[in-house]
Amino acid sequence: MKFLVGTYTKDKSEGIYLVDEEKVSLYNRLFNPTYFTVQEGHLFTLARGGIEIYQNNMLVYEDHTEAHSPCHIFYDSTIGMIFTANYHVGQMSTYKFDGTQTKKIQTIIYPLGSHTHQTVYDAKSRTLFVVDLGLDTIFTYEIDEKFKLVPKKELTLTKGVRPRHLVVAESGFVYCLTEYSHEIFVYNEKLEFVKKYATLDKNFPGISGAAIRLTSDQKHLYVSNRGYDSITHFLVKEDGTLKQQRVYNTQGKHPRDFNLSLDETQLVVGNMHSNNVAIFNRNPQTGELKFVKTLPVPEPSCILFVV
Repeated sequence: MKFLVGTYTKDKSEGIYLVDEEKVSLYNRLFNPTYFTVQEGHLFTLARGGIEIYQNNMLVYEDHTEAHSPCHIFYDSTIGMIFTANYHVGQMSTYKFDGTQTKKIQTIIYPLGSHTHQTVYDAKSRTLFVVDLGLDTIFTYEIDEKFKLVPKKELTLTKGVRPRHLVVAESGFVYCLTEYSHEIFVYNEKLEFVKKYATLDKNFPGISGAAIRLTSDQKHLYVSNRGYDSITHFLVKEDGTLKQQRVYNTQGKHPRDFNLSLDETQLVVGNMHSNNVAIFNRNPQTGELKFVKTLPVPEPSCILFVV
């Protein structure tokens, strides 16, 4: 078991940490690497006012031209593009990356009140999703031959629910987790609204949705709930609708992110306010979780398993 943990560096954290079985060590000393991804031997991370790209822990590209740091970064190798969402200034940016060189392509600034929170590119439908928490809207785009974004459909959610993160299933269904209402909004392959589901049966005070993950077999969906610190497990039915199975305590406070191991037999939660990661064993058939242990990691905000 080996995974990386991105963190806030507001207190005692120093950057990205590597957890290898029982050992926790500093992997890369960085400022506020709150979200990152690793693909094709490169680490793509958020940085002060933009992004940075590392290869073998050596900086190979940096862009610090934005007024505030982005909150989310996504890289898709099929088109060689990087996408970022900037919550603080309500914008998203795109970059072209060919493995050696990087070029900033475009920045889209959204209307007043925007707080873009996530970008996801779905290679199957060739659609970019931009989740705007502030505008309660999911913007979708296609990408033209010059790698510019062409607007498609806008999905408007109920005012005030605050969409945060989404996942796209192989079927084309989209599952979007809201922060304020802690619900999952479900859309079909035509991006038509199907149904919404509460992540918890009761509306406990102070709850906010955080992260959402779908298993590779497309049968199990998990979300994290801050406030009522927990992971909710849903079964994905054949028609794409959901059935809640069970709620698990995250063994810590403020589960900002979680992720599945490469073989999906484990699930790790980053509990930011209790400075620990919680490790669960997972049954791939039933999706059930069993708590194993916690390990100390300061201010965890992003979990990513690596080879």
